[in-house]
Amino acid sequence: EAEARRERLDRASRAMGALLLRGYRMLGSSCPECGTILLQDKEQRLLCVSCQDPEGGHGTGGFGGKTENL
Repeated sequence: EAEARRERLDRASRAMGALLLRGYRMLGSSCPECGTILLQDKEQRLLCVSCQDPEGGHGTGGFGGKTENL
């Protein structure tokens, strides 16, 4: 279980790093579902790298893209 958690954290960190290089901003708030730091794109859309697919789809569900009122 600890190994699986470490792998999830590593994947989220790699995804965050790649998105930051593409111009996303790291916010001071976190995902209400999983607690991962939220990112914001240039169109002001929020993204959780643990719950959502940054290429437009959704990963494990998370807040399902309902980010307008976070």
